[in-house]
Amino acid sequence: SPLSILKDRDVEFNRAVRDLTAFERGDEISSTTTSLLAGLHIVEIIPKEYYIHATVSSKAPPGSLDDVELFFTDGGIVNTKCNARVALPPPPFCIKKGCINANQDQRERVKEVGYLLGLPPSDQKQMQEGARWTPIFFNADRVPDMLEYDDFD
Repeated sequence: SPLSILKDRDVEFNRAVRDLTAFERGDEISSTTTSLLAGLHIVEIIPKEYYIHATVSSKAPPGSLDDVELFFTDGGIVNTKCNARVALPPPPFCIKKGCINANQDQRERVKEVGYLLGLPPSDQKQMQEGARWTPIFFNADRVPDMLEYDDFD
């Protein structure tokens, strides 16, 4: 999910640059940040485009990097992207609540960046109010058969 801009885009972008730079230097910003942002290095900042590109150390394989990109839109959201430079095959399924079949470390890393910058997920309210998660292989929901939708008779 994209992150929500809580204030003005310029204010949030400048704060993100400040906080990520401080985190890169090793300044204490938050006592709850995890190793998911270890080795954070800012690669590029393009203020005119409200764009930040950073790298972080990847867990697998050791020594590799993940690219983290943030693009502050004028629509009130921050588009995020986290790409592993060394691709690993995704697990065939996941059983952790909220998991979507992909690299969970990268998803958690994007969530951690949002937490570090004080930017909540844009769907946070909807997910708290009515989201329902069911592991795909343990799903007991009835799948409709095609006969229910056959209007040709």
